[in-house]
Amino acid sequence: MNGRQRQQTAADVAWMIRQSGQTATIFRPQAAGEDSFYGPREATEAEIGSIPIEVKALPPKDLAEIGANAVASVLPDSGVQEQDFLRIGSTRYRVSEIKPQNLFGQITHFDLHLELEKREAAHG
Repeated sequence: MNGRQRQQTAADVAWMIRQSGQTATIFRPQAAGEDSFYGPREATEAEIGSIPIEVKALPPKDLAEIGANAVASVLPDSGVQEQDFLRIGSTRYRVSEIKPQNLFGQITHFDLHLELEKREAAHG
């Protein structure tokens, strides 16, 4: 496979991800007071932006096998990092693993392993 063919394949994969019609908003955890003598105090998060995403429909058995609640594909330039949160529709996930996928040395996309966000119940 020559360079032009690898680039075309990467462009085709990007087109398919965009054609899914799905988007995710990226939230990155921030620790206020990180350089403080007493350490971090308040956890906040910054909204990074919105990206195209393709959530894969996998059987529960396959998801359990890899230890994820969902698997999705994003473009290589998405900026997603492990431990980021993604809001897809009304559901929030934490990115637990990012796996680059390549074809003959050309990274075409990243597969993300996602875990449902676990929020502590508010105490009233």
